[in-house]
Amino acid sequence: MSRAGTLGRTLLAVPLLLALFVLPAGRADGDTSRAVPALGRGLLTLADLPAGYAPWKPEYKPYSASTSPECAAVLDELEFSRPRYRGVDYAFAGFAAKGAFGPWVVENLRRYPTAVVADHDLDRVLRVLPRCSSFSLAYRGERPAVSVVRVTPIRMAALGDRSRAMWITVNVNGEWAYGEVLVLARVRSTLMVLSQLAFRPPKAAAAQAVAARAVARLRAAKV
Repeated sequence: MSRAGTLGRTLLAVPLLLALFVLPAGRADGDTSRAVPALGRGLLTLADLPAGYAPWKPEYKPYSASTSPECAAVLDELEFSRPRYRGVDYAFAGFAAKGAFGPWVVENLRRYPTAVVADHDLDRVLRVLPRCSSFSLAYRGERPAVSVVRVTPIRMAALGDRSRAMWITVNVNGEWAYGEVLVLARVRSTLMVLSQLAFRPPKAAAAQAVAARAVARLRAAKV
């Protein structure tokens, strides 16, 4: 999936700039971090979603340039980069409704050494997102495109120990667009990044229900 292709690069985000855990230069995919099966018990499952979903994994397409490299990096890292820091565990789940037009649900869990460290990283993300009200991404190659990304805070009922929600729209070449409800929630020392994407805006109650189920599953898993 790519913003300039099938749907768009699902979500936007930030690298984990925690000096405490930063590693020497290496692979950008973060294969030095730990993928912990136990953490996966806290992820959404098909049973948590409406009927008609199936497992799915988005594909990342790099952009060539951005009017806000900071915002592009932040919003990419939340969904597509594995943690690149020792001591951070992660887990991923993705789902797509049957048909070519979604909706899609993507969840990433990142468990930090402590809740204080998790809050430190969440604070860093939340300092950047208010500066991302509008920026563009340019793609070159056989199918050049320009995507305009807009990020707007929205109100949702509180989730977990701390949470924020954003509404993201992506307009590709001025021809078509999709929207995304992005929820960031901390439960103990784990940060949940939940993205619900669709070509039609999801109903607020439905988006809230999925996010609440995700947080409840994470809390019940006690991972």
